[in-house]
Amino acid sequence: MATTYREPRKPGLRSEDAPSKPCADCDPSGLDTLKCDAEGIKKQAEVTTEAAAKIAERRTRYDVARAKYTQAHEGAAKVVEESGVQLNQLLERLKCTIDDDRVVARLRRAHQAVQTKLDECGGAAGCCADDDCDFDTDVSDVPLSELNARRADAARHTAQAEKCFDDLIGEPEELTKRTTAIKEELAKISEAMGKGEQGPALVRLYARLLVVKQWIDDVWRGFAGSNDYVNCLCKALTCSLKGWQALAIIEGAIATAECREKSAEERCTELRHSLVEELLAEYSKLLKHATNEADAEA
Repeated sequence: MATTYREPRKPGLRSEDAPSKPCADCDPSGLDTLKCDAEGIKKQAEVTTEAAAKIAERRTRYDVARAKYTQAHEGAAKVVEESGVQLNQLLERLKCTIDDDRVVARLRRAHQAVQTKLDECGGAAGCCADDDCDFDTDVSDVPLSELNARRADAARHTAQAEKCFDDLIGEPEELTKRTTAIKEELAKISEAMGKGEQGPALVRLYARLLVVKQWIDDVWRGFAGSNDYVNCLCKALTCSLKGWQALAIIEGAIATAECREKSAEERCTELRHSLVEELLAEYSKLLKHATNEADAEA
């Protein structure tokens, strides 16, 4: 005699009479979403905490450097003015001692050629802070590949801003060192000229004076005044802050996206190993839907 399959009994029967079945409305994927959102929030908080410590430390250094540079600039301005007068006097005096305009002209042309080479090498003149520090922090529905690209861009600009800041932060002391070096070199050259040097020694002394002239020209490192320096330092600090803010958001979004990808892979692996159970779960959903429709029509 053939066996006839019967649908599970309707609600209302005793529990021991009705066979067990999967939960028709259960969807554990929502738990994965919550877990991954938490991962993103955690990562964003970690990056924000790290950034806050760095920015706070740089802000303190910024306030100190701003006050120190104003004092250093005032002292340097006096040294530069006095050294400029002394330099011109020594150049004229040495020119007369050499007593050959052709030698002096060649030395000056040689100095210009060397300076051209230096200009081609680039240098630290002017503000090193990047003006392009606006980052796209709208991470909704952005694919993981784009998030990684944004992270790389924000990290690059942030690193540049921090390098610029760290390079400029010691400028008050460096400015004082440069003006001190100018004074000491002029004093040494003046002393050597007083010893009655002759021939090639005079050529070398004149070359040293031309180098000191270049030191004086470059002493301000491209900053017209204290305000220019402070504004550049502030720009670097601000760019670093914006970069870290963007990185915190982007890193959080990446952590969420990576978690979701991993969860999806795990769900697919689990599905492949429990096809019968998943099939029955889907069947139970269809059965419940059909039962509800039948009850509604009755």
